Amino acid sequence: MEKTKVETRKRRKVFNICLLLLALLQITAPSSAENSTPKFPTTPTPTTSAPNPAALRYLTHPADLTVAVGDPAVFSCGVPRASPTFTFTFYGSHGNYSLTCPSGHVEYIPQALYGSCGSKKGESLAVWTLKGTSYSDNGTRVVCQQPNNPAAPAAVLQVYDDGRSYFILIGCVIGGFFGILLVFGLSYLMLRRSETLQTWFRGSQPEDDMNTIVTKE
Repeated sequence: MEKTKVETRKRRKVFNICLLLLALLQITAPSSAENSTPKFPTTPTPTTSAPNPAALRYLTHPADLTVAVGDPAVFSCGVPRASPTFTFTFYGSHGNYSLTCPSGHVEYIPQALYGSCGSKKGESLAVWTLKGTSYSDNGTRVVCQQPNNPAAPAAVLQVYDDGRSYFILIGCVIGGFFGILLVFGLSYLMLRRSETLQTWFRGSQPEDDMNTIVTKE
């Protein structure tokens, strides 16, 4: 009897140990499966750096101009030097032209119009210079534009007549009148002094007939 009881206890212990091992295998099986699954490398998503809000502003705004006919007109626009590329566009009688700064690229423009880029005290500047204005330049417009900035300041040119054109016209008329008088006076003096011209104007004259006086004896 005692041997039977001992064997029974041993069998129970073995049975309990087997159950524990099975329980441990069931618990560790999912975790090992998870560890065995391959992990693919994740590709980093490209991040675009947002523009600096402090650089998206205008330090110098283009201002409206009113000039007399013949006077030069200068438009300026300035942004912080940390700002990216910006454009300053000219709309006028000479055509439409864009000045890209700070690279300084500008399309072909007539001699009366000049565009330039520069820097001053931490500021990137773009300048349009109209060397001599005329009535056709009235209403000329410039626009400054920064990338990623909805604001686009603009300015307009007004050209007026200050009366100088009338004085110039009167001077030209008086000068022309005296010029004509001078030409006629010189022509008259040359005509008086030149025998060839006098002969040409008078024409050829018949030779005088020679009269022979015959006296009778």
